[in-house]
Amino acid sequence: MRFDIVAVHAALTIKASADRMEVFTAYAAVGQSNSYAFFYTDYGTYKINANEGCRGTSVPGMVKFCVDWGKRRAHFKFSGQRKRCLTQDSENAYGCPAVSCHKTTWREIPCHWR
Repeated sequence: MRFDIVAVHAALTIKASADRMEVFTAYAAVGQSNSYAFFYTDYGTYKINANEGCRGTSVPGMVKFCVDWGKRRAHFKFSGQRKRCLTQDSENAYGCPAVSCHKTTWREIPCHWR
């Protein structure tokens, strides 16, 4: 059986490069919330601020990270790479001392917005 080594390498690279995120949001009152996330890469797990807007992070090499809660999407950029995008995949409530709390999972998707 023959395999095209370039095709196999490309398939492994694509699979290995999909980053993901879990966000934990606590709602204190109407319109008041705080979100933090665990951002998972092939090289580790990093706690980051997942509130609305753009900011820097502690993820090595990440130069941009933005969350748009209204559209349930986010994008990020590592130095030397194109913009990469995430979309919210699921949302589940969990018990906490705040008014309410939710855990959302986010998966990497192809970017189709600017």
